Amino acid sequence: MPVNFDILEKLFEKSVRLNPLNGFQFTFGEKYVAAMNNNGQIGVCATLNVKVRPKTIGNIDFSKAECRVVANAFVNASLNYLAKPDGYGDIFDAVDFTRFANPVMIGYFGSLVQKLQGKGVSPVVFDIDQHEAPVLPMEKQHEYLTQADCVILTSTSIGNGTFGGIAKAVSSKCSIYMLGPSTPLDDLMFTIPQVKGLFGSIFPANNAETLNLIAQGYGTRGFMHTMRKVYRVRK
Repeated sequence: MPVNFDILEKLFEKSVRLNPLNGFQFTFGEKYVAAMNNNGQIGVCATLNVKVRPKTIGNIDFSKAECRVVANAFVNASLNYLAKPDGYGDIFDAVDFTRFANPVMIGYFGSLVQKLQGKGVSPVVFDIDQHEAPVLPMEKQHEYLTQADCVILTSTSIGNGTFGGIAKAVSSKCSIYMLGPSTPLDDLMFTIPQVKGLFGSIFPANNAETLNLIAQGYGTRGFMHTMRKVYRVRK
C-alpha cells in the first residue's frame, strides 16, 4: 500500500465521476450525517463527536475530519447500491470466528462481543472512547495488531483517517472485516488484500424516517430498524 494511500479519497473520486456532490441532500445530526441522491439512495457516516456543518459540502478537504464524514456518507449513497450483496444479516452469522487464534476488535461492538464470547472467542478490544468496556489502552493497539490474524474493524476508521495505519500494521495473512453503517461496499475496498469482508447497511429509498431520526441526533440504535444489514465477502 502506498505511503499516502487514502481509500476514502479513491472512493470519493469514483463517486464524483458518477454523481455530482451538489446533487445530494445532506442531513446533519449529532451522531450521524446522511447523504441522499436523486434516486433516494441513502448513505450514512458516524460523526464520532465531530461537529459537521453544511458549508463543508462545498469544500471537501480530506485533511479535515468533518469533510471526511461528509465524503464517507456521500460515497455510501453513491456506491453501496451499485454493489451486489453476497448476503443479508449479521457478521456473526457469516464469519466463523472460532478459526482465528488472535482476534482483535477496533471499535467496541458490545452485542457482537457477547455473541463471540458465547462461542468461546474473546477478542482483544480497542476503542477511541476509553469509557467503553472492556477495552485495552490505545497505546497497546499497534502491538496487538502486528500479532492479529483477524481484525473486526469499525468502518468509522475510514472517516477518522485511522484505517490506513491499521491496514499497514497487520500482517499479510490477517483478515480484516469492516463493520457498521458507515461501511463502503464498493469493490475498491477489496484492493486492500487483507480486507476479506464488508458488513454495512442500505436503506429504503427516500426513507424520511431515517433522515428525521439522524437529524434529531439519534445514533445507530435509534435508526437501525430502518436499515437492512448487507455484506460482501472477498471472492
